[in-house]
Amino acid sequence: MKKSFLIVLLIFSLQPFPATAAVMKSTKPIIELPYLKADEVSDISLTPVSIVLTGTTESASSTWISGSLGGLSDGFVVSYSSLGTPLWNLRLGSAANEIATSTAIDIDGSIWVAGAGTAVTSPTPSTTQGKVLNPDNVVLDPLQPSNTPLNRIKLWQVSSTGNLLNTFEVVSENIIHPKKLLISGPNLIIVGDIYEKSAVKGFYITATKTGVFAPIIKYGIKSTQINSALSSSDGSFIAVGSSGDLLLKTKPISKIDAVTLKISATGLLQQAARATLKSTTRTWSSIDSGLLQGGKVSYSNKTESAITKFSSLNKPVWNVRYASKSTALVTSGKNSWATFISSGLIKGIPTWKPKAATPVLLELGKKGEVITSYTLSAPAVAIASNNEIGTAVITDSGASFGLVLIN
Repeated sequence: MKKSFLIVLLIFSLQPFPATAAVMKSTKPIIELPYLKADEVSDISLTPVSIVLTGTTESASSTWISGSLGGLSDGFVVSYSSLGTPLWNLRLGSAANEIATSTAIDIDGSIWVAGAGTAVTSPTPSTTQGKVLNPDNVVLDPLQPSNTPLNRIKLWQVSSTGNLLNTFEVVSENIIHPKKLLISGPNLIIVGDIYEKSAVKGFYITATKTGVFAPIIKYGIKSTQINSALSSSDGSFIAVGSSGDLLLKTKPISKIDAVTLKISATGLLQQAARATLKSTTRTWSSIDSGLLQGGKVSYSNKTESAITKFSSLNKPVWNVRYASKSTALVTSGKNSWATFISSGLIKGIPTWKPKAATPVLLELGKKGEVITSYTLSAPAVAIASNNEIGTAVITDSGASFGLVLIN
């Protein structure tokens, strides 16, 4: 009897997964930020003691953003402690329409916010000759001011205590969508997308901290987008996104490939690497230190989230793909972190068999293996990590934003 028991015990002890497999844990936001309209959080930045969120609000008023709506939309930046205590908030709005899309924290502690805006235009009354007949005494509606398209790049500088220090802007010929703001010494770098009729191109622009903008540089012909970027120590940067265009000498293999671009400090495109699979559409959505990249692969009948760690441009160390309903957002801390909406099995979590698509957060090791795993109450829209605070995720339920912290 004892011998049989020992044999059974030995068999179970030889099974590799129970001792090393991750267990899916649940998370709960430490704060909830309600909204009423199509509000969104676009970016999150961490200091050693605070969490800074930036985004756009269309709600007429807010319980966590002071002031009332200026135009049809206002940008905002808010700060919370690592415990979720409100520190300060600032509305970035006027009579025009604004959006705020990315933040970067300067060496002096001030916060730079990038976005886009419109201008309010007053219509010119038509001139009439002689007296206009109006026998019914109809009261004519006055001509109303209108807004231009989102064709202005906006820069706001905010103090570490939430005071607006400076506002700068430059006008683009076309609709523009800034997506990532970087600080490079005395200059600011903004990358994103610019729309020209039916074409979309990636763009790059620099500005001094006194608001002097250089000319816009564009990449691609008709279907190139830049979603995020990462600074390098030599002043150059790595940008990630998607493209169906010829870039340098690299031709598209699929209709849309995920692309990683090395761009010099002056905006010169130096290298272009493509991640592609036949009969798919791919994109990189995010990048963080150590060349950790997250994105999406779309097939005709399914979608996968893709997470890849590179040693250098186009040289992957490891990569994993998971059945999902979204792209993957990534951040680097002591380990790699990724979040996406899981719709299938995840290697390393044998008990995970979702009946419905579920937002998850994974901590990944040096070979891409799952170390820890969590479910989220709503899809993630932004993620960041540092040594002092840990990993912070902003979720969006459609009615409120949640702040989830993993220490």
